[in-house]
Amino acid sequence: TGKESRARMNANTKLQLLQDIYPNNEELDQILEKLLAVALDEHQQRLQRYNRDINTFEVQYAMDSDAFYQRFELGELGDAADFFEWSGLIELRQELRDTILQVEGAL
Repeated sequence: TGKESRARMNANTKLQLLQDIYPNNEELDQILEKLLAVALDEHQQRLQRYNRDINTFEVQYAMDSDAFYQRFELGELGDAADFFEWSGLIELRQELRDTILQVEGAL
């Protein structure tokens, strides 16, 4: 059926279809900018959640994240589950910040 064939299209095929439908680059650019703006908003909301969670750890352990991460990576803090979660959040936050910068640059 039509739905099944659409579901099987990969992202590149869908993008090519949009380029065929909107040969005027300005129209396609406007559509893509709207999609990127939605993605940016979602990423910024996720960043706020990460920041809140990281702040909770900073308050709980009375240590800023930069100092924590450096000491954790050197093995000075042990293997507490909280420390692995905190470290993971710091890494995810940095990846998310990088992505946000890329999306902002595209807009």
